[in-house]
Amino acid sequence: MPTIATAPVLLTPVSDEDLGQLEIALPNVSVISYAGPGGTGGLPASLSPVVKRLNTRVNWFALTDLPEQDFSPTGSSGFTFHNPNVPQWLIKAHRRFCQNYLAPLLHGFPEKAVFDQEDWKSFKQLNESIASHCLIANSESYPSLFWLHDYQLALAAPIIGSEAGIILCQFWHVPFPEASIITSYPCGKELVDALLLNRLVGFHTKKYAQNFIDAVEQFYPEAIVDREAMTIVQKGKTCRLAIMPLGIDVPYWQDLATKARPKAEALSMQLGLAHQFILGVDRLEPNKGILERLNGLTEFLTNHKEFHQRFHYVQIAQEVKEASPELIEYKEAVERKIENINAQFKQDNWSPIVYLRENLSQQELAAWYQAAAVLSVNSTADGLNLIAKEFVASRLDEQGALVLSQNAGVASELARGALLVDPHSAEAVGLAFHQALSFDSEEKRRRMMSMRHVIGWNQLHNWAVGFLRKAILD
Repeated sequence: MPTIATAPVLLTPVSDEDLGQLEIALPNVSVISYAGPGGTGGLPASLSPVVKRLNTRVNWFALTDLPEQDFSPTGSSGFTFHNPNVPQWLIKAHRRFCQNYLAPLLHGFPEKAVFDQEDWKSFKQLNESIASHCLIANSESYPSLFWLHDYQLALAAPIIGSEAGIILCQFWHVPFPEASIITSYPCGKELVDALLLNRLVGFHTKKYAQNFIDAVEQFYPEAIVDREAMTIVQKGKTCRLAIMPLGIDVPYWQDLATKARPKAEALSMQLGLAHQFILGVDRLEPNKGILERLNGLTEFLTNHKEFHQRFHYVQIAQEVKEASPELIEYKEAVERKIENINAQFKQDNWSPIVYLRENLSQQELAAWYQAAAVLSVNSTADGLNLIAKEFVASRLDEQGALVLSQNAGVASELARGALLVDPHSAEAVGLAFHQALSFDSEEKRRRMMSMRHVIGWNQLHNWAVGFLRKAILD
């Protein structure tokens, strides 16, 4: 079975001394992302040590998923949320460009990336509009750190970075494709140029950072690149890279798991599930590898008839908002595949797959994580995939097994406890399912404890404050 021979990448927990150093020069922080943090938790909670210690003001700009009121991690308001006034037609055109072109291009499906010139213009126009709004709203704060997130608003960087007194940094949450892809398709150079304007750019894995450097060298042979120091000097401006896999708020998920325990214990009985079940929790997108996982499930069912009627596979499918025709076609392909497998292997009242189309709350997910014997994360390409970490954090019983794609960004961190698989190999996935369902409780505990140690060391607040520290002090 394929394995990854790299040790987990860990971040040093942020100490009071680190926060004390930040106090020297930490400016006002403006977070810019397409989607906001929802109600509580997430990045606002991870920034709470900074807000609490330094009374730092955090302005969060986003188009969707903003909380109804200020999130206050410290008891006094440290966060202000802004929803830029952008026309709906522009938002729709921007989303269409992301779904039809950028998402497949960045996740390893360039053949499915459909470039539309008008949508590209709308994508740039929305980025410029957001950048202008952020600068106006932030005009009274000097100096200021602007923290961009992901690819949807990456082109805000040229406008924001042109202003004096601004520290600009960005975290790239999705995969960065190989240079041969990014240099061969429209808008690749604009994305690279925008990222180079940042003082610091963060990636989840070393591979993504190396792909970015490769693209820079192809676009700009004259650039001064230091791969060991992870720096790029282009036109006299230095851009530094950081490899920092995103952590999760472990105590938050542990608390959710404790509250959800009664529901977890009742799930199997309520839905008539077997004592053991394999769980998949995925958005209905090609890069999540659902069809490939179903091929692996077919392999397992074919070769291990002794497990028939003794387990279930539960697929919780989270539909994409305003899905493109491509994503609708993918959803239909998944559902046809599930129907065919159930028809092929049905026995008496047992069908192997239970299919649920639901967008669950985090507490509901914590219940499912605890009830499952196995979680399968089968991404063909993924920036990180926090579902794997949420599953590990929720397993207070130190049981359960994780079958994890070697292509998921989180694979290097969880390699010692998970069963790593080639997501495209039905044989490898099927074999891993058999192994995971056959583990005894001690083997599950050994593997789970290893993974719980890793996620406990690299938590969300360590990641956020560590990134800001690098942006300001290094």
